[in-house]
Amino acid sequence: MGKLGAGIAGEKKPTRSQSRVPSIAEIEIEINDRATYLQRSCSIAAFDLDFDEEEFEEAEDRVPPLRSNRVSVASLHAIERKFRNFSTGFNMLESLPSPANYADSSSGGKVRPTLEDLRREQELGAEDLVRNTGNEASSMKRGKLGWINGVVLWTLQDLWAVQLFLRLPWLAGQAGMGLYLVIVLASTLIALLTSLSTSAIATNGEIGIGGTYFMIARSLGPAYGAAIGVVFALANVINISLNLQGFADIVVGLMREHDQHMLNVVDDTRIVGVIALVLLTLFTFCGMVVASRLKSFLLVVVVAGILAVIIGSIIPPTLEQQAEGFVGYSNALFRENFAPAFQEDKFGKQSFLTAFAVFFPSISGILAGTSMTGDLRDPSGAIPKGTIVATLIASTVYLILGWVSGSVSLRHASGHVNDLLIGNLTDCHSDPYDAHTACHHGLINDMEIMGLIAHWRWIIVAATFAATVSTSLGCIHFAPKVFQALCRDHIFPYIHFFGKGYGHHDEPYRAYFLSMLIAIAFLMSPDINFISNVVCNCFLMTYAMVNYATFDASFSRSPGWRPTFKYYNMWLSLVTCIACLAFMFCVDYQSAIIVFVLAGVLWLYVFYKKPEVNWGTSGQANVYRTALKDALQLLKIQDHVKNYRPQILVLTGLPCVRPALVYMAGSITRATGLMICGHVMVGEPIMERAVLEQEVYRWFRRKKIQAFYEYISSSSTLEGTRALIQTSGLGKLKPNILMMGYHLNWTNWNAASMDEYVKVIHDTFDAHRGLIILCATEGFDLTEAVNFQEIVTQNEAEVLGLHSVDETEPEQEKDDAMEVNQVDDPVILARIALAQRLEPGKKKKLDGEIHVWWLFDDGGLTLLIPHLMTRQSPWNGCKLKIFCVIEMAGTAESTKTNILAMLTKFRIQAADVIPVDLEQHPSHASVTSFNQMINQYRYDTVAPGRANDPHKPSVIQESDLIDYGDKMMKQIRLRELLLEHSVHSSLNVVTMPLPRRNRSPTLYMAVLETMTSGMPPTLLVRGNQENVLTYYC
Repeated sequence: MGKLGAGIAGEKKPTRSQSRVPSIAEIEIEINDRATYLQRSCSIAAFDLDFDEEEFEEAEDRVPPLRSNRVSVASLHAIERKFRNFSTGFNMLESLPSPANYADSSSGGKVRPTLEDLRREQELGAEDLVRNTGNEASSMKRGKLGWINGVVLWTLQDLWAVQLFLRLPWLAGQAGMGLYLVIVLASTLIALLTSLSTSAIATNGEIGIGGTYFMIARSLGPAYGAAIGVVFALANVINISLNLQGFADIVVGLMREHDQHMLNVVDDTRIVGVIALVLLTLFTFCGMVVASRLKSFLLVVVVAGILAVIIGSIIPPTLEQQAEGFVGYSNALFRENFAPAFQEDKFGKQSFLTAFAVFFPSISGILAGTSMTGDLRDPSGAIPKGTIVATLIASTVYLILGWVSGSVSLRHASGHVNDLLIGNLTDCHSDPYDAHTACHHGLINDMEIMGLIAHWRWIIVAATFAATVSTSLGCIHFAPKVFQALCRDHIFPYIHFFGKGYGHHDEPYRAYFLSMLIAIAFLMSPDINFISNVVCNCFLMTYAMVNYATFDASFSRSPGWRPTFKYYNMWLSLVTCIACLAFMFCVDYQSAIIVFVLAGVLWLYVFYKKPEVNWGTSGQANVYRTALKDALQLLKIQDHVKNYRPQILVLTGLPCVRPALVYMAGSITRATGLMICGHVMVGEPIMERAVLEQEVYRWFRRKKIQAFYEYISSSSTLEGTRALIQTSGLGKLKPNILMMGYHLNWTNWNAASMDEYVKVIHDTFDAHRGLIILCATEGFDLTEAVNFQEIVTQNEAEVLGLHSVDETEPEQEKDDAMEVNQVDDPVILARIALAQRLEPGKKKKLDGEIHVWWLFDDGGLTLLIPHLMTRQSPWNGCKLKIFCVIEMAGTAESTKTNILAMLTKFRIQAADVIPVDLEQHPSHASVTSFNQMINQYRYDTVAPGRANDPHKPSVIQESDLIDYGDKMMKQIRLRELLLEHSVHSSLNVVTMPLPRRNRSPTLYMAVLETMTSGMPPTLLVRGNQENVLTYYC
């Protein structure tokens, strides 16, 4: 029995990637320890006061910690080596604040003594040390790159890709410099806002390998993280193919200019692209320091190309250059090219959205810095500065180059000097577009016009080479790192092979090889434009999730959300998230659907797989915030009978040893109301709470039981139960029904135990609660048969996602067979069979009838409980049969008519209504049988001195028999009717008679015995006299 706390206690479990894998021997010791404490927790029967207090005081010393709180001997030695970090003040064992105390112990972090250890001031022992839980492992060795070399440089070169010198003039010609400015600023705004969101997440703690994936996974959870991790890694891999496609196009073009070729244009492009890919992949094996130096050189080449365009635009063009569209600066040209002129060209019909779709991939590389976390000296400091600076620099260059090319070049030009001299240079343009007569020069038609503006084409060619190679090199590094992090989190099966790292910097060579193969496959694609749209939408999806992660973390108001970067706004992050999702469909709705479907399938897989990881996500924080908000909001709602729900506190003890009682209560509350399994332990230390809660909740999850578990340590069962009745619940989420089992061995109780049992009933009614007593001739307690070691083993297997049993066996039979020892006791076997019969299951359905003996009007609880049970497995195959009491002789038909009318108004279906007469005197045999049962307890028949014997049930006084009088005769008559009508039913639900204050509890237990002895499972139900049913809508 136990009381309800604020909710299910969170289990702080180290993830697979952050803790040392325990040995088989350690696991066996852990399982044996946990099984011992589970068994000991149910060793005292309820309402049994005969226990050894000294034994339970000594038991406190034998409680071991959870494995999640254990540390290795190496950690103990670390404390001894660094004893100076411990206090020399009040307690020599106290540890001083140290950063290492908050690191994961599996990576060498310190540990601190437990509170119990400090209070006893004993020497430190490995079993008494508390390990830090909930922190990610920090065993990864950081790189040496700063924010400029590691973020700005890499981000700029990922932003300045092949579009920089090939597509910007086309954009300025189609959209005009005015709308081009809008496109660049809008895209930059999205990039900057996403950079702010990225900075907020990046400064809220250390970032592990995986960059963007790591941030999203640890913020939104494994489902979002895994989906976006795959999408982001795939986007970077495909981006390699796109950039190397541009590189290969230029190389093949130069080969054709010199009349060189291998096969044909398409195959030559593929061959060159594959060769470049293999060489760049091999180059990454040299390490990121060497790669950064190469990228620094490539950046110099790109900057030289940018400066060449700017400087070249100032130099006056020649006649040949003017004939090809480069005419120099002029006010008239500026005014003409400032306005938009969307028109059909060799790429198709153009509009603002198509122009935006072409430009937006240019700013899709802003997350390059986050992918470098493993190579950065200080990721939290480098990522915000580097990302924002790189975004502003790149966008400024985009604006300058677009406006420069639009200010000095015509939209259309024939390329012939004669046309220039006679003034019909642009007459080649026609609307609609005709490929045979169209112009081949100018902003819209010549993708290499920047080479013309720069005057030195070879510089632009070199700069384009540098941009494509640099971006490809970055993506070749980013994608495997992201995939490596994803593999190490063990979210998807069969991919951990690619998570292995090599060398000082933990390079994922296997993931490099996999990325190279995927990139080669996309290099073979015939539709490179569609693939480009897929890449763009993959990046947009990633940006959307980064912004949403920032919004969700801020909205959760978790105390753990403390980013040092303050220049962000959660509502701007949400708007940016929505904008990114909208732009996905603006770019290309077909590729957007593909990306959504891919991410959705991955999300659903991980969501339903439910990997056992605990990353402290914003989703977890929001669950708490929502629960707290709803609980407070519930206080403002007035109670109404239409919204009545049974909220049951069921006194189960340790739930796994009384499964029948748990299953019966669950069949009432499942998907309807609150269920709390209470556990009172007399004399036991409260230190065992952590062990019990963890194992019980795991058992609940395996059995798909929606319930809370509460453990309470008390000096007596009665005091513990009273505490449960008075304090269980939170706000309106308080139990309104107490449920407990009927004790078959009540005749062997001592007077105090029997008095406690009946006092619990009185206390329940005093607290204005309803009461349910489940009676079964088999009993419920399986302590002697339960295999506690197997329960713990199965719980652990469920956590690890393992299956140590034969999955070909039926699920219900498999679990029961594995968790119960082989026994020959027919009593225990009958209890096991009862639990199996009551256990719910999707394909499980009991046949027969539920007989409802609605004897007195208790507010309708006696009728509501069986109705709710028939809505759930296993009782949904049973029919209700209602038995009611006639008011007087000859009114059976009218009573039946009235009850049927009430059932119709209550919308409760019943197979039949049977009136019964309790006024009829019971038979002599029934009365004699009852007297024989109570004679041994009557005051006038017990032996001298027996009346005051505390080890025997209390005696029945003559005044008790007089007070009960006629009521007792009706209960005997009720037993006759039960034997006549309900001995073969599946379940009986009977309105419970009330005990009288200050009267013999023995006589009351005897009355309950007459109603349940020899009967099928019986629910004795009594409401609190308030309506739980209503006619009205």
